[in-house]
Amino acid sequence: MSKLTIIGVVILLVVIAVFGYIVINDVQFNNNNQNDGNSNSNDTVTMLTVSKEGVIVNYPSNWVLSQATSNNSIIAISKESAIDNREIGQVNINVEKKQFTGDFNSFVNSSYTNIHADSKFNLLSSGEVDINGKKALQYIYTSSSDNGVMRQHKALWFEKGDQAYVVMYSAPIDKYEANLAAADYIMSHIQI
Repeated sequence: MSKLTIIGVVILLVVIAVFGYIVINDVQFNNNNQNDGNSNSNDTVTMLTVSKEGVIVNYPSNWVLSQATSNNSIIAISKESAIDNREIGQVNINVEKKQFTGDFNSFVNSSYTNIHADSKFNLLSSGEVDINGKKALQYIYTSSSDNGVMRQHKALWFEKGDQAYVVMYSAPIDKYEANLAAADYIMSHIQI
């Protein structure tokens, strides 16, 4: 290896280590481009942790625990600025646990079979992904509600024993991309 290659690798490792330290210990979000009207330009967001029924979620302090709309929900967190008057987050991550028998992939895929037949849903992509060394099945789709609100969803399914865990990020389509980086960070650091 040449001397320049070694120096480049060392610099890259230092940058990654510094970035990891900043993310884990004191996350800084620059809110200059947000439209929620209640953010300062250099708000410090600390990381919080919630643990319930064998699931540990680390999330930034500008997200809060919220009400879930599913009976199978273990934990629901929402972006604080997007909670409605029923305390349900319009930009949220919901963790559910369901017992299953048989093949995990067949169980999960059967959950999405009805999406193809229902015009309120549009499956955008599906497949296997690696989340921090763990195999997960990922489904990305849109849905429309009776009141006309279009939402986009990203669901990650994990298998542990005879339990299927789904971690789902949901947001109105106009807020989905703006919150996707934070949601991906939270979803990729969930421990089951």
